[in-house]
Amino acid sequence: MTDEEKYKLALFMVVRNSKVMPVGLSLGKSMTDINKKSIETCETIVKSIDFEAARKDYENGKQACNNSKRN
Repeated sequence: MTDEEKYKLALFMVVRNSKVMPVGLSLGKSMTDINKKSIETCETIVKSIDFEAARKDYENGKQACNNSKRN
């Protein structure tokens, strides 16, 4: 499994487990419906991101994390 696949699945799981599933279960939705809505939500998220700004924020956080590990 590639890192890209892992990140894609991680996004799916976070969206599904934290946002979509609680609402879906309370509405009596099936896991198929919950998974479908989770994919749709992930696609909407990806379309809405400014990836250049996100890259800068990610690198900033990664650098801060690495710096704290050294100290």
